[in-house]
Amino acid sequence: MKKILTITLLLIAINAQGQGLPVPANATLASLFPDENLRAVLFRILDREGYVDNNGDLILIGQELSNALATIDMLFADGRNIINADGIEYLVGLRGLVIAGNLLTNLNVSSNINLELLDIEGNNLTNLDLSNNINLWSLWLAGNNLVDLDLSNNINLTRLDIRDNPLISLDLSNNINLEYLWVNGALLDNTLFITKNIIGFRDDIKLNYSPSD
Repeated sequence: MKKILTITLLLIAINAQGQGLPVPANATLASLFPDENLRAVLFRILDREGYVDNNGDLILIGQELSNALATIDMLFADGRNIINADGIEYLVGLRGLVIAGNLLTNLNVSSNINLELLDIEGNNLTNLDLSNNINLWSLWLAGNNLVDLDLSNNINLTRLDIRDNPLISLDLSNNINLEYLWVNGALLDNTLFITKNIIGFRDDIKLNYSPSD
């Protein structure tokens, strides 16, 4: 329920548009986004925004396509059997990305510097670079295969769910704005001593954890 409320609030707040990344002159939606399931989601968005003509064709190419993609600020692509998220980097206006419940093993969001909400629960990610995503305040990573995670640059995080990942430890000492933390009991034991400035001495943080395995 809290996650639904978070996403709803973000949708209300989003209003800005980004500037498109330069793409090859003959680039098409298919050449930028090789995964047909992800491409289908984007096609529907662009159709709704009037970029698809009466014959059902997406006629934009190159820079025009790039500019159209840059207008997408919220993308819901959860549970779509997406294997490959290549092309996400062209959605530079993204503030919210919900791509949970798919089959991703890699995700590159280093160019998506406007991201505020990222939900990639229930994928197969083993690593994730969020060093450029300094605007993130809501991050949902439960149910992946992350063994290491660096959140030192993500100082604006207020919500973090890292349950059901094989993390051994996690340094949250820079994340002083955390309000909600969902974490496995086993990881909690190894995390508390480096985050006691957040958890041990703050009564306002909402800590939720699953029992140790």
